[in-house]
Amino acid sequence: MEYQVDIMIEKDKKLVVELFTDLNQMPQWEKGLKEVITVSGKLFDEGSVGYLVFESGTHHQKMKVTVDKNKLPHQIDLIYEVPGAWNLCQNQFIEKNGQTIWIMDVVFRFEQENDFPKEAFINQTREGMLIFKDFVEKR
Repeated sequence: MEYQVDIMIEKDKKLVVELFTDLNQMPQWEKGLKEVITVSGKLFDEGSVGYLVFESGTHHQKMKVTVDKNKLPHQIDLIYEVPGAWNLCQNQFIEKNGQTIWIMDVVFRFEQENDFPKEAFINQTREGMLIFKDFVEKR
């Protein structure tokens, strides 16, 4: 499954990228994130690997994150893995008139047939991006 979502953030690209890669502030905008664990390298450096630990009620989810490519402040490609699913998020940041266009190209691969509608994935991605937008714009 592949799709693209884009939003406009009414702040400059320097601030957007700085906040996107700030591990200490990530739990403030990444819904349910309780802990960031670095396994190798410094997370967000190219080739680095870590885990994002999410909590929702009594459910815990440990998601592996690998930085496939880091060309910041312009682009960062992140690979997320959980049992049964692989997800590539190619994040581009384009500055225009003091604002930032954030474009995310998303690829999902599943071990088994997935019957969730594509629109549900698009909506969830957009919701997460809008939470981050709100977080940044309050600065």
